[in-house]
Amino acid sequence: MPETWFTADTHFGHGNIIRYCGRPFLSAGDQARQLVGPQGSWRVSPETVRIHDEALLDALNSRIAPTDTLWILGDFCMGPHEKAETYRKRIRCRRVNFVRGNHDLPSYDGLFQRNIDQGMIKCGGQRIWLNHYPMRSWDKAFHGTWHLYGHVHNRLKNEDAEQPRLLTRDVGVDACGYAPMSFPELEAYMAPRVAAFWEWKNSLAGA
Repeated sequence: MPETWFTADTHFGHGNIIRYCGRPFLSAGDQARQLVGPQGSWRVSPETVRIHDEALLDALNSRIAPTDTLWILGDFCMGPHEKAETYRKRIRCRRVNFVRGNHDLPSYDGLFQRNIDQGMIKCGGQRIWLNHYPMRSWDKAFHGTWHLYGHVHNRLKNEDAEQPRLLTRDVGVDACGYAPMSFPELEAYMAPRVAAFWEWKNSLAGA
């Protein structure tokens, strides 16, 4: 049975993001440069970008079947349409949907089956609000909908952990081991949060 997957912030072709986010894909030469001047003005090499892009593409293609559905929640690529098209063609999943991010060009829309700025989908009977940006309130949040986001490169990990009834998840690659998350994986992550959410909501009725 086809599966649904989620990811964000792949930033294909974007050298600076590899360094700024500490992504573990530096070439041997760039690792040496980093040791000499970790805060210096050096830029990552084309070899590092190639290693990074190949690793993320392999993570997608090794897990996602051609008949599955993939949602990319923004910041797909850094570059013109032609460059983004090259990366899209290397993803073997045929049905790829897109939530626009701040680094994405309008011309990328033609590369995907569905394009939105934000919106609600239904997966396995669960309603999920998708946005590139993290939200603390979203459509029907009080009724148990989930919210998936990217953009922050795992910087809200501790904040989310401190709010166990918040039905949110950063699905960006920096927060997910540089791989996509499947809907069953999200269900497992959300299960204790869903229980905490409904316990909290039911307590309000008796307040």
